[in-house]
Amino acid sequence: MATYLFVHGAFQGGWVWQKVTDLLRTKGHDTYTPTLSGCGYLAGKGKQDKNDLNDYITDIRDYIESEGLDEVILIAHSFSGMICGAVMMQIPDRIRHAVFVDAIIPEPQRSFADIAGESFRLILEKHLQEDGSVRPWPLPVFGVNGSDANWFGSRLRPFSSVAFYTPFPDSFDPHRIPTSYISCQMTASPFIREMAGKAKEFHWPLLTINTGHCPMVTCPVELAQALMMQTASAQDFYSFFE
Repeated sequence: MATYLFVHGAFQGGWVWQKVTDLLRTKGHDTYTPTLSGCGYLAGKGKQDKNDLNDYITDIRDYIESEGLDEVILIAHSFSGMICGAVMMQIPDRIRHAVFVDAIIPEPQRSFADIAGESFRLILEKHLQEDGSVRPWPLPVFGVNGSDANWFGSRLRPFSSVAFYTPFPDSFDPHRIPTSYISCQMTASPFIREMAGKAKEFHWPLLTINTGHCPMVTCPVELAQALMMQTASAQDFYSFFE
């Protein structure tokens, strides 16, 4: 069975993957959901407003190495495309496959804010708090509503502004690790929607899901199926429907 490691996006924590990991574990897969420094239950501990992209890369690289994980299927969402992209370059021998779920695709020496563009920089400035952190975006940006809104919204925490401005530290070879892209058709952010086109340019396998930016919350069954389709053998994939 496969080993999945899920890396959450800005303002969230490992908790956000709960519905998907529950489904994958019922099929015998191993799942890991680390929480980044200063995020989730770690909010308010350490240098929350000072953590940069390199700190988060270290979090995930050290987690994989300390847990002794190999043949990892690395799942990136949103901001964590920057993190997972670097991990793929730094410890490729540990990664079997990467899946970018509505995630930003990194570019060498450019930050998240650089890639997202001037409109995003203006949004960052409006959400900047006195302590240097960024308050969470409004729920519609995440695409989460209905019965999930309170559960999701109550768990969001401020995120380091420094991380958005840290340049990607490595070169990025889109073919070093087998990589797939899952695009959410109802995503509100225009620069995230553009990532599907970049994935096509790289000739990555591309799937789309008709949902907003957080499919792990809004349609976990569809996301789990998509992950199986992108990364599992045919036998493992069809067993998911039994």
